[in-house]
Amino acid sequence: MMMCLLAVLSVGVLSAQDTIPTIIIEKLEDALENQAEEEEIDINNIADDLSFFSRNPVDLNDVTEVQLEEMQILNSIQIQDLLNYREVFGPFYSEYELQAIRSLDMETIREFTPFVKVSGFNEQRTFNLSQILKEGSSQLFFKTKRVLEEQRGYQSEDGEAPDYRGDRNHYFARYKFDYGQVFKVGLTGEKDPGEEFFTGSNSQGFDFYSGYITARDIKGWLKDVTVGDYTISMGQGLIAHNSFGGRKSSQVMNIKKGGRVIKPYSSVNEANQFRGAATTLGLHKDLQLSVFYSNVKVSGNVNIDTVFNTGFGEVTSVVTNGFHRTESEIENKNGVNLESTGFVLAYKRKSLGLTFNGLRTRFDLPFNPSTSQLYNRFRFSGDELTNASVGYSYRLRNFNFFGEVATSDNGAVAQIHGLLLGLDRKIDLSLAYRNYPRDYHVINSNAFAESSRTANEKGLYMGISIRPTKRWLINSYIDMWRNPWLSFRRDAPGSGVEYFTRLEYNIKRKLNVYAQYKYEVKDRNLANDDAIDRVGSTKLHRLRLHMTQTVNKSISLKSRAEFSFFHADDTWSRGNLLFQDFIWRPSGSNYQITMRYSIFDTDNFDTRIYAYENDLLYEFSIPFFQYRGSRYYVKAKYRFSRLLSAEMRLSRTHLDNRDESGSSGQTIFGPDRTELKALIRFKF
Repeated sequence: MMMCLLAVLSVGVLSAQDTIPTIIIEKLEDALENQAEEEEIDINNIADDLSFFSRNPVDLNDVTEVQLEEMQILNSIQIQDLLNYREVFGPFYSEYELQAIRSLDMETIREFTPFVKVSGFNEQRTFNLSQILKEGSSQLFFKTKRVLEEQRGYQSEDGEAPDYRGDRNHYFARYKFDYGQVFKVGLTGEKDPGEEFFTGSNSQGFDFYSGYITARDIKGWLKDVTVGDYTISMGQGLIAHNSFGGRKSSQVMNIKKGGRVIKPYSSVNEANQFRGAATTLGLHKDLQLSVFYSNVKVSGNVNIDTVFNTGFGEVTSVVTNGFHRTESEIENKNGVNLESTGFVLAYKRKSLGLTFNGLRTRFDLPFNPSTSQLYNRFRFSGDELTNASVGYSYRLRNFNFFGEVATSDNGAVAQIHGLLLGLDRKIDLSLAYRNYPRDYHVINSNAFAESSRTANEKGLYMGISIRPTKRWLINSYIDMWRNPWLSFRRDAPGSGVEYFTRLEYNIKRKLNVYAQYKYEVKDRNLANDDAIDRVGSTKLHRLRLHMTQTVNKSISLKSRAEFSFFHADDTWSRGNLLFQDFIWRPSGSNYQITMRYSIFDTDNFDTRIYAYENDLLYEFSIPFFQYRGSRYYVKAKYRFSRLLSAEMRLSRTHLDNRDESGSSGQTIFGPDRTELKALIRFKF
């Protein structure tokens, strides 16, 4: 197992302030920590949104509910309190007025204010092509990275060609043009390490290309049009949703999904996008209709009937990792064609919101997941799937009700219902009930759940946020769930419960200290000498102590100690991580330097620990730490001029108790793994 797997790659970060909000970082760490092992998380959209809002702060007097949801910094109660404040008291005259909103604490305000402003006049832009071409701005990015140590996949054995067809370099290029929110164009190309470049299977250059053109507010009735790659968000994610938010995290009130229905896609995840055309029409001031069509090829395992030579076949799985390095991976590239059509009819009037959603997906070959695993028995199979749902949101004083009820064409009904309640200035409550039948069929879902699939789960979540004083914050939740059928790594029905508590102390712009504890009990397969795995209860404890201190205007420090303890089958294992950050951003200078040194010691994969690392523009690094060793990284950024900037990052991991790291073709025969990255950006 690779010690420091980059769990999420190629997503945007902020260009103006070069800092991801702490709230978003914590969501990322929590999402990866809670993810199922077979799940992948794509967080590009929120990063792209934050990058845009940091360069184009939104006026508090014009900001919409959808824009606030896209930032994912404020929860639904805070968003409604902000909008209600503006409705009751009139326009904002200063960002300092945010302190008068009952549910906003000082730390949240500090994280939120870089993305908003109070300009004193309406800067609303309209769709005017000549003005767009004249006043729009462009950015061009080039990035490369490479692991310096030799890896198994690039080595020849017994005179045979290496398993990986390409070289060890990673290449990334992106062009972006935008004119506010009104008009955007993007084109991205990426080659992963080991993939061919302008040769062999990639004679056209990059292994993956993605692009889009999107226009908004073209006419009164034509709200937006997107051509190329895009994502779709429906309700609370029972059918589809592009947001990584709305999951369990230290932000206990952030369990409701929202945001724009259609958004351009700029990630390099090669299996999450729709490709075609989408538009939103304003049928009435309270009624909008979004429709879309997509036809995209993705990688997949295809079995062709060679016995009777009929030419027919079936798809056994869709491959989402995006790698096309070896002969078999290249054979699977673009092996599956997905055709999708759908709609979202949205009604919004005062406190009531309703959405009616539909999605139809067709495979060019029948989809038939492997039945050798019994937990796959109730999964979708066939060449066509239709989903429909009704979503709702209703606000009554301090009560915010939301939910979605969805069905698949086999008649199974999945549902989620939630409540966000602001009791007073100091206490907020959140509740969510979910019921996903084992035979609910869906492909693109992204709903609140313990597992990665929106199926085979019933659960109840309860959270509370308490602000006893301006400097103190207490967040806590309990989540209980049951799985009526078998699932991955559990050969019987099971159940689980998770408890979380966090105590946080803040001194504005100077100090942030918190301690958090999570305790989880769940059923899974345990080691057994018999042919049939025994299912038993496992227990996981996680304790984190964290401090962020601003020394002066140029220097800040971050320190963390984290511990994990895992119990299964009368055996305990443990893990710990300590790190120290040094961040130097001299005021008014053209350079920034960020450094971290970490030491870790974990017994196994069950006690692994995730930690966010500051990385290059358009990349996140959230490695997990396993085994025993140390790790450091140094990142430097230099701005040559207003139009040109560059970044470099060097990271190195040393394992004390292993002579090799990584797995399969990425195996390194030695205790060290060193990675060098570089990026250059042009603005014009």
